[in-house]
Amino acid sequence: MIIKITYPYKDTPTTLETKTKYIQTDDLDLINKLKSTINPVDIGIILSQNEDKYKIIPPKKEDLTIEIEEMVINPNLF
Repeated sequence: MIIKITYPYKDTPTTLETKTKYIQTDDLDLINKLKSTINPVDIGIILSQNEDKYKIIPPKKEDLTIEIEEMVINPNLF
């Protein structure tokens, strides 16, 4: 299954960009964990804990899209 993960990221006080990652996995447990979160930090934690269960791929037609609304702010901005 190909999953497209899209999330906003604020790198500087005046910029806001949308980042997108495409991953490929057939692990149903990983897919369910990713679908159950709305926090980009949690997505990062889930992916880092399951590195052996997916691979990052170039953009392709996705089977599932996960869109995160919550913003991640670079902690160096504070």
